[in-house]
Amino acid sequence: MRLFFDVLKQQSRTYDYQGRDFGRPEDAAQMAELIAADLGVSDTDDWVGSQVQVRNAANEILFSIPVQAAA
Repeated sequence: MRLFFDVLKQQSRTYDYQGRDFGRPEDAAQMAELIAADLGVSDTDDWVGSQVQVRNAANEILFSIPVQAAA
């Protein structure tokens, strides 16, 4: 299944137009967690409080992972 990883930050959204193919939803969740963790350790806190939304080709949001500051 092809899934897309958008980043929602307050009132703006960065769209993933290419997506990636996954055989299992668990693998997509793991990818979303890695993206959120990477954004959480950026040089600025600009992404903290945003979320990575995973959607399918029908544009249905399957789940969201919050971006948190690195501990």
